[in-house]
Amino acid sequence: MINLLLLLQEETAAGGGESAAPANEPWLVEQVNHLLGPPVLAIEKAIMPGIYGLFGGHWTAPAPGENVIPTHIVMAIILFIICAVGALLLRGNLSVDRPSKGQQILEIIVEQIRSLLDQVIGPYGARYVPVIGGMAIFILIGNLMGLIPGLEAPTMSINVTGALAITSFLYYMTMGFRQQGIRYLKHFTGGLTGAWLPLGIMIFFIELMSNFVRPVTLSVRLFVNMFADHLIGQTFLQLAPWLVPIFTLILGVFVAFVQTFIFIMLSMVYLSETVPHEEHDEGEHAHSSEQGPAGHTAEAEAA
Repeated sequence: MINLLLLLQEETAAGGGESAAPANEPWLVEQVNHLLGPPVLAIEKAIMPGIYGLFGGHWTAPAPGENVIPTHIVMAIILFIICAVGALLLRGNLSVDRPSKGQQILEIIVEQIRSLLDQVIGPYGARYVPVIGGMAIFILIGNLMGLIPGLEAPTMSINVTGALAITSFLYYMTMGFRQQGIRYLKHFTGGLTGAWLPLGIMIFFIELMSNFVRPVTLSVRLFVNMFADHLIGQTFLQLAPWLVPIFTLILGVFVAFVQTFIFIMLSMVYLSETVPHEEHDEGEHAHSSEQGPAGHTAEAEAA
């Protein structure tokens, strides 16, 4: 992991010299910077020094020839457009009697995500479908963008994965306080009270530190794996250019799906901690009653 980060640092340093732009910079990024770079730079010069000053920092303008709008920002915007336009095209005219093929695809995606939420969180997991589903689609398409010529995966940037991880962190913390109120803090003490309160206070600070580390682990895990996949593809491109299209395509698709699954699965596990225990228990009881003997048989077979 350390070697990969060092390689990334060297690659970034090599890309920002006196030259206009790196030779491997996507053409689309160059065009966006050519058209929008000057006005964006003027806006940054007007507001960024003040923002940095609030935190005791000093903003430095991009060097001559350096991209004002970074590659990951351009790719993230493209990703937003792909997700928005794709959802509108697949949705079409919603119909219960005659759903279109696009609507059926969306329904399958929603049902799969809801099924995962039900397994991890319980029947109350349905309330998290919009956020977890949107995050899953965003990460998956972002990962797959690296396989399209002329584009790069925005998830190869620690800035993008960091933003996703912070979003996940703030969401599950907000839901915890929203659903349980101040009682949510009891979760951080392990529920210890009375004579065990001193131990509970110690556990509180340990759990608090553990929760604040979660965004770091989420972001670094996704970033390192996607960057490593990119390096592996570049290496095979140099060693075996005739075989690399098939190999990198299969590997890239596999890594894209696995890393998306890991990210949303961890986010769902964190969200499961925010559900009040009484609701979770009642929901599980109702869910089990609805399943009946068939449900128990299916669980036994799965075990």
